[in-house]
Amino acid sequence: MSINPTFPVSAGPAAEQPRDAMMRAFAVAEQVVAQLPDQPTTISLESDHRAGFRIVLYFHRAPECVLRFAAEFDTEATAVPHLTEDTATYTSAECTVSGVRVQAWALVRGAVAGAEAVAA
Repeated sequence: MSINPTFPVSAGPAAEQPRDAMMRAFAVAEQVVAQLPDQPTTISLESDHRAGFRIVLYFHRAPECVLRFAAEFDTEATAVPHLTEDTATYTSAECTVSGVRVQAWALVRGAVAGAEAVAA
C-alpha cells in the first residue's frame, strides 16, 4: 500500500493543498499592496497551521498607514498600549480579502508618539 500526498483527499477549499494556499495568499498580498496608498515596510506570509496562510503587513513607526489600511478595507483599527512597554502603542487592523486573513500593524515607542497613534 502506498500513499500519494500530492492529491487531496476531498475536493473543495477545505482540501486546499499547502502550496496552493500559499500561492493564493501571495496573489492576495499582491492585490492588497497594489490597492494601498502606503508601501509596507515588510510583508510576511505566515502559516496558520491548517494549510492556510495569513498576510502580515508591518508599517515601521507609521500608525497612520494602518489607519489608511483600515479605511481602505472597511475594517476597524485599534491602538492599545504595548504589552511589554508602557510608553509604546501598538496599532493594528485585520480583515479578510478573498478568503485570506490580512493584518496590518505598527508599533510606536514614546509617550508622545503613542498619544498621536491613538488620536489618529
